Amino acid sequence: MIDNITRTSYACYKGALHFLQEEVFLLNLVKFSLSVITAVALLSNASAQTGPSVLIKRDFSSFQGVPSPDIPKEVVAAIKAAPAIKSVIPITGSESFGDQIIKADEIQFDSGAHLVFTNLSAPWIAIVAHRFKFRDALAYSFIERDMSVRAGADGGSGSPGARGADNLGETNRRGNDGHPGGPGGPGGAGTTIQLPTVYIIAEQLLDNANKEIPAGILNLAVLIRGIDGGNGGIGGKGGDGGHAGNGKEGATSAFDCKDGPGPGGNGGTAGMGGQGGPAGNGGNGGTVFFVALQPASDAFSYSRVNNQYGVPGNVGRGGPPGSPGAGGSGADRNGWCGPSGPGNPGVYPNPVNYGDGNSGQNGSKGEMYVVTLKDLGPFF
Repeated sequence: MIDNITRTSYACYKGALHFLQEEVFLLNLVKFSLSVITAVALLSNASAQTGPSVLIKRDFSSFQGVPSPDIPKEVVAAIKAAPAIKSVIPITGSESFGDQIIKADEIQFDSGAHLVFTNLSAPWIAIVAHRFKFRDALAYSFIERDMSVRAGADGGSGSPGARGADNLGETNRRGNDGHPGGPGGPGGAGTTIQLPTVYIIAEQLLDNANKEIPAGILNLAVLIRGIDGGNGGIGGKGGDGGHAGNGKEGATSAFDCKDGPGPGGNGGTAGMGGQGGPAGNGGNGGTVFFVALQPASDAFSYSRVNNQYGVPGNVGRGGPPGSPGAGGSGADRNGWCGPSGPGNPGVYPNPVNYGDGNSGQNGSKGEMYVVTLKDLGPFF
């Protein structure tokens, strides 16, 4: 009887303990979310956009095999399934990688080394190793995007306007006026490039003697500044005005001019230049997730992160107008009928084009997360 009571009490205790563990996990999630909201709310918009990166910490070290809910499940699964590029990846000088997932047992940084990821079209990049080893923790090591990509592509130039049709011939002896040139096409928009989210994942951060690097010692810089927007394209050139017809000579008789000569027609008006293309918006600064065990996550939290936003490109200039069409020639003398004068050349449009393109906007500053886990089993 006593044994049955004991077993029943123990079962109730286990159930209550499991329920409490779930409650603690959920309360931690709420606490993390509220702490982030509070931290961001205390920052002014200006300082949040231009000042040092806001450090957002997540601590899941009490939960076995639980990755951060900030990291999508498909990202975790892809990293786990990816094979290691090499067992050991040495980074000396500047080493570039086009892979989306840079994975190894150990990544070794020489003093002043740069690990450069060049795949900027992927939605995310992962740099993953059991151990990050630094030859000199006090000297800066760098993880950075391809800095040769300074801006998005410029917009193309607008198409040229159609040439105005010539209008040869005359009407009632006066030369016909040339047709106006067509407007130039608008310039293309500058391109905006958005950086991938960067996941830097490690179990340990070691010095050259294979000892854990304490917080505040490691000089690691992550350079993921937003890419500037491309320039707007120039508006297309307006079409040329068409040529006018010549005046017709007068009708003469034996004694006088029966019908006077007509003047030449006026040339066609030049077409307006197209509107310049809009400037490309600046790209957002990159967002980085440092994912590690203790004490590596504490060391990661002192990393220098440049994730400022990119600035917009220049607006495209309005295109040039076309050339006015030529006026028609006057009629020659015919008997008693004298010659006539030529027509006027066409004129330039006013305004000469449809104006410059629209301005772009700055991107947004990126974010910096440090996630502490109990184990990195979900990624290996």
